[in-house]
Amino acid sequence: MIHSLNQIIMIKKALTMLFAAALLASCGNTGKKVTSADSDKNSSAEKVEFTALVENPEKYIGKEISVEGKVVHVCMQSGKKLFITGENPDIRLYVQAGEDMPKFPTELLGSEIVVEGLLTKPQAAEMVEGEGMAMSGEHADMAAGDTCETEKAMASQPVLAELMMVYNKHSLVK
Repeated sequence: MIHSLNQIIMIKKALTMLFAAALLASCGNTGKKVTSADSDKNSSAEKVEFTALVENPEKYIGKEISVEGKVVHVCMQSGKKLFITGENPDIRLYVQAGEDMPKFPTELLGSEIVVEGLLTKPQAAEMVEGEGMAMSGEHADMAAGDTCETEKAMASQPVLAELMMVYNKHSLVK
């Protein structure tokens, strides 16, 4: 009898320890917790410096890339278009959200962000079409007619003018 009592006590201790271990393992586990490092690992986009994109844009056409830049304007009409710049504010990358993507928040204007998407060389009709845009800095004045100053600057810039990023996601730079 003493022998079986010791076994029962040991089984109770083992069960108590298993219960405590299971409780600790489940603590704080929401099941959907994803850190930015985890999401970066799952991303197939190639991280590209803005200067590298400017120096050799053809290298990235047709590829999923992520680029960091400053938002210099957000489309006020559709909310589906924005421009980012690197160190040279005169060279802009046109970023367009697809129909299934949400609008860009106007609060992004002036923020440093990382955008991810497919870099393409679109048809002329897909490029900016004179929509009202929110702009920052020297580009805040609207030009006469349907075209804003930033659109004119895009047309005259030597690189990236004929490229567009089809947007997948973005994040603010901390």
